[in-house]
Amino acid sequence: MIEPIWQTPLQQQVFRQLLDAYSYPGKVQTLADTLPAAAYHALLATLLDGTSSLCDRDGLLEATQWPLLQAQPAPLSTARFILCDGAQAADFTPLLGTLTDPEQSATLLLAVASIGSGAQALRLRGPGIQQETTLELAGLHPSWLAQRADWCCHFPLGVDCLLTDTQRRFVAIPRTTQLEVC
Repeated sequence: MIEPIWQTPLQQQVFRQLLDAYSYPGKVQTLADTLPAAAYHALLATLLDGTSSLCDRDGLLEATQWPLLQAQPAPLSTARFILCDGAQAADFTPLLGTLTDPEQSATLLLAVASIGSGAQALRLRGPGIQQETTLELAGLHPSWLAQRADWCCHFPLGVDCLLTDTQRRFVAIPRTTQLEVC
């Protein structure tokens, strides 16, 4: 039997949740109970194919997961998808796109301890958010916020971020979203 993560109906459901998350930044999404607890695994299984490049900066994926994802391993400087442990410092520069091709940037998946609760609180503003929203989380190194601000300051250049936890939750923070610490 095929694991649920590779079944088309569940991948379509995850894709719809990704669309909702990007449409409403800061809105916490919860994946189906039949999917792995580490939300990044289901997101990668949905987003990647044989033409995608992935850098697993902190070795979060097991060797047995790579062939199933079908993504091409790539260095940080050229990967279109980058998986990172959010508790570790942000010490690199991902693809930011170009003025003529801003979509040629990286999508960062940051694994954090918890989404929806925690000692860290972020205020989000921008498209898809009525007035503002607050996102609570735990396990995000402070350097990510400063780096993201630098990476996204020359819109349309920048990165889109997906924060994930181990309770099947994720949230999208597109490059158009303004963040500040509460």
